[in-house]
Amino acid sequence: MSGKCREKDRSSSLPREITENNGAMLHWKMRNISHGRMHAVSDMLSKYGLHYTHPRILGTIDHNDGATQKELAYEMNTSPAAMSATVRRLCKAGLIEKLPYEEDSRSNQIKLTDKGREVLGDTFGKTLEMDRKMLDGFTDAETEQLFSYLDRIQSNIDKMRGSE
Repeated sequence: MSGKCREKDRSSSLPREITENNGAMLHWKMRNISHGRMHAVSDMLSKYGLHYTHPRILGTIDHNDGATQKELAYEMNTSPAAMSATVRRLCKAGLIEKLPYEEDSRSNQIKLTDKGREVLGDTFGKTLEMDRKMLDGFTDAETEQLFSYLDRIQSNIDKMRGSE
């Protein structure tokens, strides 16, 4: 295949500098896929009064039972201030609770409530089903090949960032 995307894959509303650059078109398509998934998941989560990032945070809390807010912020690659606001929101919704550490009263353990576990179980399963449907119509071999290509792209990005 040549260095340009096939004609039928191009969007006429994009600048030529993007449509004639396979890397830029790849980024555009991956961004559209990511945003489309985010909107589909957000629509499902709105029935629970949850934001797109909340199930991931609930899952991280479940996996790191008793972690501090600071540890969760690090794990989620977000600021402590942003995590503080999210913890407050999730506490108010009754999904998590903050319990003081016996050894250090300055820190709190963050734990899921029974309601939080129930919501996590329900939303996690629905999200996994949505993710499975993204690959409808792909054979196992095609899926393996796609993942292999994506791994190569990630490796190239890692090289650009100097992390390989």
